[in-house]
Amino acid sequence: MSTTLETHRPIEVVERCDKCGAQAMVRATLVSGELYFCGHHARETANKLVSQAIVVYDPSGVFNYGRQ
Repeated sequence: MSTTLETHRPIEVVERCDKCGAQAMVRATLVSGELYFCGHHARETANKLVSQAIVVYDPSGVFNYGRQ
């Protein structure tokens, strides 16, 4: 049996932020499963999220890596 990590599977409109229920913009894959965040909560938890996640899928550039 093989397992494929679906890092580029689109975030669907029906997927909601696990903190507030707003539309999800970021998906974090952790050992225990997936978490979804709106832009606000993704930025708010960015440091912890990136340090603990296996993969962070951020198709809209919520984190704006490297930008000032």
